Amino acid sequence: MKIKDYKPLDKATLVLKFSDLSIKKTTSGQDYASFLGFDGVSMIEAKIWALNEDTKAILKSGEIYVASGMMKDYQGKMQFNISEIRLATDDDLYDEGMSRDDYYERAKLDVNVLAEALNHYANSISNPILKELVTSILKEIGPENYLNYPAALSMHHNYYSGLAYHVYSMLTLSDAYLDLYPFLNRDLIYSGIILHDIGKLKELSGPKGTEYTKVGNLLGHISIGANMIYAKAKELGYEETDEVISLLHIVLSHHGVNEYGSPKEPQMAEAVLVYLLDFSDSRMAALEKEIPQTKEGEFSNQIGAFDRKNFYKPDIK
Repeated sequence: MKIKDYKPLDKATLVLKFSDLSIKKTTSGQDYASFLGFDGVSMIEAKIWALNEDTKAILKSGEIYVASGMMKDYQGKMQFNISEIRLATDDDLYDEGMSRDDYYERAKLDVNVLAEALNHYANSISNPILKELVTSILKEIGPENYLNYPAALSMHHNYYSGLAYHVYSMLTLSDAYLDLYPFLNRDLIYSGIILHDIGKLKELSGPKGTEYTKVGNLLGHISIGANMIYAKAKELGYEETDEVISLLHIVLSHHGVNEYGSPKEPQMAEAVLVYLLDFSDSRMAALEKEIPQTKEGEFSNQIGAFDRKNFYKPDIK
């Protein structure tokens, strides 16, 4: 059975992949676990309140478990309160008619299609400094990493090839703006989009059981990415060029405002566009993940990318 087959107060046993796992404390100081459970189709917020050391020892984001407990109505949405868990075996997955791969989300486009599209955009950069910088960085980090990494831990594109799909989406969206506003520098925007999240390859641990690395926690992907770009530019002898300074500004300002983690706010037209594309694609991707699972005429689960707001799905045919 799947999440959708249960209602509040039902006892349930589900095979779930855990993600976004965190250990917290109750008001009385007791440890509890909070995470998301994915059954291969749907996702549910889950808690383990009676958290002992044996259970804590086997908890890890990205692992698949057999979990038993009770469904609960919490603020109008289902929550799974788990009382027993164990690691899932291949037999458990077979009984569900699933494979391990079924529990790991992937981008909507095949990785080979993404690779071809991204190569097309990189090769279309005509400015020699920007083109050499972009291709050199992509070669150094390895295309297999760029094409497989997620774009985030939980907010958006948090799945295999999520980073590449996010970049592909931004590049595709940018073409409409560039055709409409020809004063913008196409080479700079393509380069900025391709490299804006490059620091996530060091900020995040990888696509399975994604966690923040030590350097990710201490520096964050914007600072990491800017350092990567500057190091390569210095190696190539381009660090003082307007191309590199402009590209670094785009990376440092792509979260738009200081309160969202940008060391700088956009002060170039191209930086404004990259910020707008990043913001719109990340937010729409978060909605795309939740709204299709919401019934018409009802509100969605809380969506983290929108400060945990609930969104209404109109009952319109």
